[in-house]
Amino acid sequence: MSEDFSPIPASKRQRGAGRAVPALFRRIGAVLRKTAADLQLGEVWKRLKRNRAAMAGLYLLAFIVVVAVFAPVFAPYSPIQGDLRAVLQRPSWSHLMGTDELGRDILSRVIFGARLSLEVGFVAVSIALILGTILGAVAGYYGGPLDDVIMRIMDVLLAFPSILLALALMVMLGHGLNKAMIAIGIVEIPSYARIVRGSVLAVREQEYVESARALGVPTGRIIRRHILPNVLAPIIVRATLGISEAILEAAALGFLGLGAQLPQPEWGAMLSRSRNYIISAPWAVFFPGFAITVTVLALNLLGDGLRDALDPRLKAG
Repeated sequence: MSEDFSPIPASKRQRGAGRAVPALFRRIGAVLRKTAADLQLGEVWKRLKRNRAAMAGLYLLAFIVVVAVFAPVFAPYSPIQGDLRAVLQRPSWSHLMGTDELGRDILSRVIFGARLSLEVGFVAVSIALILGTILGAVAGYYGGPLDDVIMRIMDVLLAFPSILLALALMVMLGHGLNKAMIAIGIVEIPSYARIVRGSVLAVREQEYVESARALGVPTGRIIRRHILPNVLAPIIVRATLGISEAILEAAALGFLGLGAQLPQPEWGAMLSRSRNYIISAPWAVFFPGFAITVTVLALNLLGDGLRDALDPRLKAG
């Protein structure tokens, strides 16, 4: 009996793809709806709105994100091209934040720096969140020797100050903003792993998990559908606060010359290159530092508000 290996007609492939894509979106939508139901997002939003500090942080962060996304629209000048006739000019109507040592507009560099700093924060936290969640869930669910091995590795990483460990990783990986994202993400993995492990240890003994295990539900499905949705709240809070930590660490690496390289307008690198002019041109140092402070403050306010909104028992206690 011969088999027909003739290619599938293009029309059939298109119909198959047309059916597969909506099915994929329906599945993603079902997961998001289940997650929203598990977290009771409506109630969370109501509690969050009552927290004025958290809402201030949310609005401030939204403003920073909009400015970063539409940086070419808001920036009055190029963040890279300088004007040697306008070196270290004071803030004026033509340059609202003044210029740096190469005559570049500091406002434009701060605006484009928001894009780089937020990118570092989100990418680094994504790396730490994904790997830390996997390691923490595996360690907490299986326990035993596997738990001991994973958590002892995490303890070793936590034994080093985060900036020193990031510096060591940068020595191995090399300079550059992309390498800094990876290094910061690796440094932050242990904190996520410990949070997820603790939450999984508390959830895995619940009756619905025991019932699923008794019915022979595969372990991966139990972790994915019954355990992780119930540990999302602390992960969300930690990720929000982790973005601010990542931005600070990226700024520190940039200040040391290991993060963003010339001519990238990253806030930490801007501080590093302007520190020699802190007396003669303090505006060149003040505005990048102020941008870091405001962004970190917004994320911390939002993170604290999310913590109270997702678990109101913390505020009640």
